[in-house]
Amino acid sequence: MKATAEELGFHQRILARTDPIAFAELADTLYSSLVQVVCKRAGIQADQVLVEEAVGQALLDYHDHPGNYDPERISLHSYLVMAAYRDFQNAVAKEQRVKAHQVSLFDLALQGYDIADEQGTVDSHLQVEELQVIIDGIFSDAGERRIVTLILNKVQALTPYAQVLGIAHLPLEDQRKQVQLVKSRLIRRLRRRMSRMHITQ
Repeated sequence: MKATAEELGFHQRILARTDPIAFAELADTLYSSLVQVVCKRAGIQADQVLVEEAVGQALLDYHDHPGNYDPERISLHSYLVMAAYRDFQNAVAKEQRVKAHQVSLFDLALQGYDIADEQGTVDSHLQVEELQVIIDGIFSDAGERRIVTLILNKVQALTPYAQVLGIAHLPLEDQRKQVQLVKSRLIRRLRRRMSRMHITQ
């Protein structure tokens, strides 16, 4: 099934790289449906967070490389579902490998933040400092480091993320979509790197 007229329109706008809101509109249009379809394909026991992260990554990959998609061969929705489901399967496989090595370093890192916030012990502060060194080593972009710090400190409000990304002027729904996509991408990168570090220890 070829791309629909609407999908083709989005694809052409994104390929042109001249329309700053084309991708946000595409994500807004397809995101919920993609999550629903991938969840159904993944099964009732599927981790909703992993599904949402996979959908976000599939959208970002398409944004970065729209030329890899051929609208004459498959609809854009189906293309993104396949990409997201593949990412989901890879994420599940990685999580299973991490669980086989007991507690993941990512979980330990988050626990370090919780303990430091609630108890303020010396050991927990050292964990936080060590985690910050790891973050600095993974993310070279200062904005990405600020986003990750907000995530690890469990900041739920949209405004701080939007300000860091420079999208506070956009409509709230567009802000929410773009923030979710960025958060998903950065969390995946952090988990992937820290899981590798834990496995090699």
